[in-house]
Amino acid sequence: MKEADQKKVNAVMAIADYLGVKNQIEVIEYSAESVQVEWRNPKTKQLIHRDYTFAISFVKDFEKALKSNVKFY
Repeated sequence: MKEADQKKVNAVMAIADYLGVKNQIEVIEYSAESVQVEWRNPKTKQLIHRDYTFAISFVKDFEKALKSNVKFY
């Protein structure tokens, strides 16, 4: 994984850890240029949010999804 992608993934994982949902986040190697990160409901496996590290607002969008879907933080 490229260093820039690793920093973005680490930022998302830190937010998810703070909100108590880090174990629900899955990092998937997508291509040489990008990493796919998914957040799924642990019971139903339904996709809550998916994004790719090549997106300009990757961290901001993932943070918004996390905060709007976690009830208490």
